[in-house]
Amino acid sequence: MSGLSLKILCWNLHGLGWPLSEDPRGRFDRAAEKIRDLSPDIVLLQEVWLRSLAERLSPALNPEWIPVCARRRSGAPSGGLLTLIHAGAGWRVRGDPAFHRFKMSAPMWRVWEGDGLGGKGVLTIEVERGEERVYAVNTHLQSQYPPIDHAAVREAQLIEVGEVVSRLDKSLPAIIAGDFNTDAREPLYARIAAIGSDLTATTRERSNCGTTANGDEWIDYVIAAHSDAWRVSAKLELIANQRPDFPYSDHSGLRCDLTMTGP
Repeated sequence: MSGLSLKILCWNLHGLGWPLSEDPRGRFDRAAEKIRDLSPDIVLLQEVWLRSLAERLSPALNPEWIPVCARRRSGAPSGGLLTLIHAGAGWRVRGDPAFHRFKMSAPMWRVWEGDGLGGKGVLTIEVERGEERVYAVNTHLQSQYPPIDHAAVREAQLIEVGEVVSRLDKSLPAIIAGDFNTDAREPLYARIAAIGSDLTATTRERSNCGTTANGDEWIDYVIAAHSDAWRVSAKLELIANQRPDFPYSDHSGLRCDLTMTGP
């Protein structure tokens, strides 16, 4: 394989029930239709906390998009991470998905935050289409809850993400995407940049905007790892909201069309 063209969509769908978020079922229906319109090869979703919401996506997307996740006993995606593969475009999953639960998280007794109970982590799958092969790595890090930003927890989790990526076959490209809950202006951003090439950087610097609907923080990323062996070019588009949780989520989606040229 000497080259790879790939359309990625990364999106935190804020999959919490009323009254914590507005109309989650309707928002998931609209998000599913948007996914179909955009027709990405790989979709990396965060905060799909409930089995019912994961299944809510199916009517609009099956059979073209195949859902892939690790599951909890309830049937909900582990860590709220759900990855969709565009089988209708010829992509298929190689092997089983691997879910790594973060060793470090906020205390479970802080139940009003939810992160300690959510079991956040990293979902890794390998996909192929003909001779094209790539790793898709989906993640969601510890949230910030002012005045507590849980910086030590997030740093430990960023190290774990880097360790997961370092164990992948370096002859294949790897795309890491998700909600890192770390603004690009924070010192911890250096941990994100160390994982690979930040494909959101150019758009972020030009637009001077954020990925959250209620602020200017840029906390969602698409990263190309193993970039020392792969030359990467990318075009990024934000799927924005009119206001928090309308029409889709409290995060903008990141659509990234990329081309990777290998050795």
